[in-house]
Amino acid sequence: MKLKDLAIVAVLAGLAPTLAQGQSRARTNEFYISPIFTNSQSRTFEGGTTARTDDGYGFGVGFARNFTPNLSAGVELAWSQAYYRTTLQPAAGNPSAALNSSGYIDTGSVRFVGTWNILSTPLTPFVTGGAGWTHVYTDLPSGPPQNSCWYYPWYGTVCSSYVPTQNTTKFAWNAGGGLRWDIGPYLVRGLVMAQKLDQGGAQGDHTWTQWRLDFGMRFP
Repeated sequence: MKLKDLAIVAVLAGLAPTLAQGQSRARTNEFYISPIFTNSQSRTFEGGTTARTDDGYGFGVGFARNFTPNLSAGVELAWSQAYYRTTLQPAAGNPSAALNSSGYIDTGSVRFVGTWNILSTPLTPFVTGGAGWTHVYTDLPSGPPQNSCWYYPWYGTVCSSYVPTQNTTKFAWNAGGGLRWDIGPYLVRGLVMAQKLDQGGAQGDHTWTQWRLDFGMRFP
């Protein structure tokens, strides 16, 4: 029993510096990089147009300030790409049949985020949320028949004799949660988050579910 007690004391003594480092999050900065994975999705848009995206992959970077061991705020930049297939439905007055197309959808986001670490220890669950802007770029075809209107995913009705590659920038917000582990000056976080894009009008809101791993370090 004495040997067991001594072993427990030794383990606790070994953990003490790590616990102290976890407490030192307060008044530090941190930088991290993030591989991002986006779930596949099927969606119906205005006029019956449908689109399906495959699983997407991307990359992000972030910078944050830890005001206390629990509270931090910062800014993130993220990019992601996914392959999609869509069936465009003709708008009213367009006698053409539905048009099938495919390509890649790219999204780039800048967002301001706040995070609450539930515990002050090195290993802690956390919740996070933020808002910013997302740029959506799609490799749409050069265009259906001349002088006609079509319902496009993510954009709505497009009337033109030629449809150039479409892109748009929309307000977006996100919320999520996960687990954080501080290892000395380094940090690892795993989280799942919902990224919602405000498309407005008949397009409504579009939500992506993203999984993310953050690898970074803290500094004064």
